[in-house]
Amino acid sequence: MTWKAYAAVSGATVLAGWMASSPPANTPVTTTSPVRSPRAARTSADGDIQEQAERLRTGLQGERNYTSPQRDPFRFQQRSGVDPVLVERGTAFEPQPEPEPEPAAAPPPMSLSGIAEDQANGETSRTAVVSSPAGVELVREGDQVLGYRVARIESDAVELVRTSDGSTRRLTLKR
Repeated sequence: MTWKAYAAVSGATVLAGWMASSPPANTPVTTTSPVRSPRAARTSADGDIQEQAERLRTGLQGERNYTSPQRDPFRFQQRSGVDPVLVERGTAFEPQPEPEPEPAAAPPPMSLSGIAEDQANGETSRTAVVSSPAGVELVREGDQVLGYRVARIESDAVELVRTSDGSTRRLTLKR
């Protein structure tokens, strides 16, 4: 389509919409609803408003006087003057027994990834490669790793001593 065709179609659409929306000029106006006087409608509304106002007044008169609250949410203090409520067995509010203490925490997951040996002046010094959740660490005898002290490094194992209780843990190389 060309721009002239678009202009013609658009103009026809606008004209058809305008003709359809305008009311006919010579049509008589008829009303089917009964005629009410505005005064009659106003008196029934006034009565309804008066009834509602009276209901609100009686509700306001029945309000209680202000009393101070029994607790202050901004201060901590022991409850006074309140009797403990007896609770029946089997209800949701029955006091629960104290939980048993949990066993000692499992040691952190560590594994021995490798051991490096260095010989200098006839002495062998070893470095262990330990993998843990904290990452990979290179440790020597006497170093600390995740709460453990490296006690001894052998050719295929590392002996760790927990600093808190002195328990021993041995990590070996996997083949």
